[in-house]
Amino acid sequence: MKVLTEVRTVLPDDTKGLFDDIVNQNVLGASNHINMIGDMIGSIALHGQRSNRATIDIIEDILVLTDFFKETRGEASQAISNAIDIMVKGIHSLKANENLVQVVEMIIDTKNRYLIDAKAALETAVAYGVEIVKTKKQIMVFDYSSTIDQLLRKVAEVNQELTVVIPESRSIDGGHAFVKTCLEVGHQVKFIPDAAIMYFLKNCDGAFMGVETYFPDGTMFNTTGSDIVGLVCKEFKIPLYAVTPLIKLDIRQIHGYKKELVINNLENRLALNWQESEKVNTDFRCPELLPVDPQYIAAFITELGVIPANQMYSVSIDYYNSLKES
Repeated sequence: MKVLTEVRTVLPDDTKGLFDDIVNQNVLGASNHINMIGDMIGSIALHGQRSNRATIDIIEDILVLTDFFKETRGEASQAISNAIDIMVKGIHSLKANENLVQVVEMIIDTKNRYLIDAKAALETAVAYGVEIVKTKKQIMVFDYSSTIDQLLRKVAEVNQELTVVIPESRSIDGGHAFVKTCLEVGHQVKFIPDAAIMYFLKNCDGAFMGVETYFPDGTMFNTTGSDIVGLVCKEFKIPLYAVTPLIKLDIRQIHGYKKELVINNLENRLALNWQESEKVNTDFRCPELLPVDPQYIAAFITELGVIPANQMYSVSIDYYNSLKES
């Protein structure tokens, strides 16, 4: 894999900021990242056309970019790898085509078709989520997800009495972004330390999470701390809903694949005011994502409807087969 600085150089100046925002976690959420990668693909293609570059060079730069994100963000979130594969489907066959305008048009059309379909799937899943949340008094959301962000915005149109409990999610500061959204649309907000999840969750009518990746058996992966939310939900019989378009499927589980956890060093987030001598002898490594077992999840809310976690297998296989046929 090319190093970060080499990958960044293939981008036109107008989209280098998007690249930085993903790499530096300034913007969170797999759905957001997919849209941003789509914008970068389009930028490389259009800039190449304006500069009259060779088609093979444009394609190679796009593959450098997409391979990088598949091997980095895609390792944590299979949705990103799935989406990239669809957005660049057939790109290798374009290398021999010297008609620059035609090649760029094909690249842009393929990318745009996916983004339009993905937007529709996301909006449908969110609409089903709104139906569940609109009668609730108090819910917990953990951790930042652009899908849940949309759900919070939409439900404000039909439920102005909702209180949203938001744990801080210290490992990536993923709670703060939800606070901004909830205050903007008029929800009541409780912002709590993530150590207080159990105390506050007891008084919630439900918990809602986005999904980085899920397996056909109904296991889903989300930010560290999600497993605690799941455990408390089961203990107190509070429904936990995983809201996700089906594109986030990781089918590799059925072939014996075991997901390797991505480990982050949280020194800069957890020990900003520590003495240097204290940091040297302390291990700050922590998983970025953890699995949440299907026994803790009431249902997945998807573009196909509200599906109990223990029924996700057949849905996942059918969806995967539909991707291969498309």
